[in-house]
Amino acid sequence: MAQDRESFEIPVGDDAEPDALLTRVAELEQRLATAEEVAAREKLELLRKAADLDNARKRMARDYERACATASRALVAKLLPLLNDLHRTAAEAAADAAVPAHVVEAVQTLAKRVGEVLRAEGLEPIPCAPGDPFDPTLHEAVMVRCTPELPPQTVAAVLDPGYMFQGMLLRPTKVEVCVAPAEAAEGGA
Repeated sequence: MAQDRESFEIPVGDDAEPDALLTRVAELEQRLATAEEVAAREKLELLRKAADLDNARKRMARDYERACATASRALVAKLLPLLNDLHRTAAEAAADAAVPAHVVEAVQTLAKRVGEVLRAEGLEPIPCAPGDPFDPTLHEAVMVRCTPELPPQTVAAVLDPGYMFQGMLLRPTKVEVCVAPAEAAEGGA
């Protein structure tokens, strides 16, 4: 680099040799071209490193979001049995005349509040009712029933509610499925 900063005396006037000047100018032009090439390479390398850093930031943000969603999904999955128990307890308490009204109301309020918190996090119940078509992507057939009231391959009863979490299936709805009389005799669904 010391060579880059040396001072040059360029003879001027009658003492100047034209060939020496032309040689010196050509040499300086070559050094300038080399310096420009080095600067362009270093600029390109700097741009690559900046892009790599930006990509790493984006990747870390995606990984963080994915980790948070996975943790949320796992926590919500662990809380689902609690929510189901609260709903069952509220229904059983309401049906039992011996349970005081304020206890029934407290359990119903608790079930409602837990449900609201989980819905705020992205939990949605899968709508399902008797007579709905059986959908193996959303329903889990745990029993079959032959009944003339409903057509085959429809839901006869909802045994346990199913849920979606942030647009993905968390737990399928457990259902009893209607089958044709021939299917019921064979024991298949």
